[in-house]
Amino acid sequence: MISKPNLKTTALVVIDMQAGIFTGHNSLVLVGADAILPKAKKVLMAARAAKIPIIHTQEVHRKEMVDFGRELDGTEPVHCLETWPETNFCPELAPIDGEFAIAKRRYSCFFGTDLEILLRGLKVDRVVLLGTMTNVCVHYTAADAHQRDYHFHVIEDCCAGSDWDAHWAALNAMEYLQSGARMMHSDFIETLDRSGSGVEAIAR
Repeated sequence: MISKPNLKTTALVVIDMQAGIFTGHNSLVLVGADAILPKAKKVLMAARAAKIPIIHTQEVHRKEMVDFGRELDGTEPVHCLETWPETNFCPELAPIDGEFAIAKRRYSCFFGTDLEILLRGLKVDRVVLLGTMTNVCVHYTAADAHQRDYHFHVIEDCCAGSDWDAHWAALNAMEYLQSGARMMHSDFIETLDRSGSGVEAIAR
């Protein structure tokens, strides 16, 4: 916790909100995806109005499938190939001019990307996360942020997991790392709507 948190040092990270998640053409199984879209749209609209940095990530793999590594050793099928339309950003949540897009080959948004360079350039010390999957990409990004000494929050009703047990377990694990990490989309929007630059509601 920092004494006077500032919106200028807080970034919203929208993790892998890709088209197939909401069209039903996704090869990965998710729970709760339909419910998060309207809430995520409200969060994105509020963040844009508040003019905080917004970073979008997109998991994408080469069509030759040479960059999956151990990612297919578990239960996940081939997913997010660069030639698939469903790998593109969901049009309703896609980055606009002035926002930042990062392609990633692994689960964590930090692994093998320039995310940390971008956060340093933006002078960000606090990240607010939402997206898919709660128990994989969101959780691993939160853990990496924590280990790099960033404050983090996760908007739990804007996340979809591989199943409900894994979803809730991941949220509990993130809360274990940083007390007060979990928040609802209404909490975040209320924070952005407040006058002044403080983000007291998420800096508990």
